[in-house]
Order: sequence, then structure tokens, then C-alpha cells
Amino acid sequence: MNVLFISSGNKIDYQCDCLFHGLNCMDEVTVYTLNDYWYMYRGNTPEEISKQYGMGFTIANRIPIDRRHIHSFSEAKEKVQAHFYDLIVYGSIYRCDFLLSEALEKYASNQLVFIDGEDHDFSPFFYKSHKHYFRNQKDFLRKKRKARFLASKGQFFKRELREKDVLFFHPISFAVPSENIVEELPVKKVEMATIIPGEKSTYIYDNEKDYYLGYQDARFGMTFKKGGWDCLRHYEILSNGCIPYFPGLEKCPSTTMSNFPKKMVLETNLLYESHNYSESSYRDFVHALLSFTRSHLTTRNLAEYVLSFCK
Repeated sequence: MNVLFISSGNKIDYQCDCLFHGLNCMDEVTVYTLNDYWYMYRGNTPEEISKQYGMGFTIANRIPIDRRHIHSFSEAKEKVQAHFYDLIVYGSIYRCDFLLSEALEKYASNQLVFIDGEDHDFSPFFYKSHKHYFRNQKDFLRKKRKARFLASKGQFFKRELREKDVLFFHPISFAVPSENIVEELPVKKVEMATIIPGEKSTYIYDNEKDYYLGYQDARFGMTFKKGGWDCLRHYEILSNGCIPYFPGLEKCPSTTMSNFPKKMVLETNLLYESHNYSESSYRDFVHALLSFTRSHLTTRNLAEYVLSFCK
């Protein structure tokens, strides 16, 4: 399958990059881009990657360089007209929509994928309480209309998704590369990991290995809703054999983070709050969560999920 993946490709964009990585994990898929997407491929120095958002941890510098296939804008335009690509994916539809009119003209609804990985949903309440996400109310309404229109023309996936909007959009979530998931349950040394989201003084790690060890050493890792419900940190905690302590998770809409093991995490959060659990019960939960992460929360799982709507 030939896939044209359209995005700005110049800096970390987690939802976009998780899907891009997952598609590149599939031997049967050849991914073409309009840019070099440099930070996603192996061979960059730690200094180069550390300048990216989140220091490039978890998602950057992982795809083999021989998977890089770049088409110039003019070449891609010709190939869209000739229907060379089997699928066109817009990895971040509000940030980059190159060749959109050509794609809409030439491709059927099961051959077009639009990804909205932004923190906002389409509720008036979100706009009123998070106006910094939009230039003005007109911008908010324009994006909402554009999403509805594109959802009628292709497969539209939205990360922060209200239950009422599932009539128009498919849910989508973050994911982790399978190679990031620990093989065995790490030995635990502390109850709670050092990092507390939002507290900059706890951001003590300057390399990915030590960052992961911080979660591997801990029984629980603090996480919670910030800009949006979904966050790569949830998956980093799980993939390192640690349990997310997630206050407020019970309020998350069923259509947001729809593949996340919410019920199990809520059960484990009660263990943490009660401070009354056995070593065996803790280990049982961690093994179950690791198994779930391997089976459902990898970037390849994410790519397979998206492709299941494109048959």
C-alpha cells in the first residue's frame, strides 16, 4: 500500500507522529512524505533531538532511515492526479492541508484520512474557558465547520472527542512504539515517580534512559488532564511497568481515550489511595496493564485501527 502522509513534519506533533511511526512499522505499507520529517528517523544526535518538544523522548529518532521516501510537491501533485497513492493521510489537518482540493477531487471517502490531534473539543464551554487555543470565536467555528465538512468526505479522527460528536468523527488516541515496552516487571524502589506534571522543578531528566528509569523504579506515576485528556505521559508510564495514578479519570468522556484501560487504572488508583494492597495484587495489576499495553496501545495498533476504516 502506498500512503502519502501530509504534515508540516518540522517539529514534534504527538498524535501525528504516533500514527506516522505506526504506519512505518508495517512492511506492507510504503509511506511517502512532502518533507524529510528528519526528527523521526534514526541517526540524529541527542543534541539535535533534545531541542524538540519533550526532548524527543518516546517517539523521535526511531524509524530506519531506509524507510524515508520523499516526493516533491509537484511530484506528489502529479501522483495524486494519477491516483498513485492508495491512501492520503493528513496527520494534522489544521496545521497542514497541502493538496487538499486535489485529494478531495480524486479520492473516495475510504481513501482519505484526516487527523485532529489538538487538545480542544468542539464544545462552546471549551471555547469560553480555553480561548488561547483559537484566534477568536470565528476561528473556533471555522475549524468546527471544516471538521464536519471533511468528515463527510473522508475518515476523520479526533483525539478530544465529545460523546455527541462520535456521530461525525472516529476516536483516536496516542500510542507508544512497541520497543519502548519493558519485557519484565522492574524492581520497585519508590511509591511515586519523581515527575509531577506541571511542576517544573520535578523535570530532572535530560535523557530518555533516565526518564524511563524514573517510572520503572516507581509503583505509581502521577498524571492527569492538562490541556486535553490524552497525553503521551499516560502511555510512557504504562510502557515502563508503572501504574498511572490519574485523579479525575472517571470524568473522561467514553469517546476520548476510548482504547485506554480506564476501568483497570481506576481500580489501581483505589489501591494507591487506600495504601492497603499486597505485593501480589500490585504485580497482578501491572502485568495485566503491560499485557494490555502490548496488545492495544502500540503505534502499530494505532495504524492498524486507522487503516481498518479504509477498506
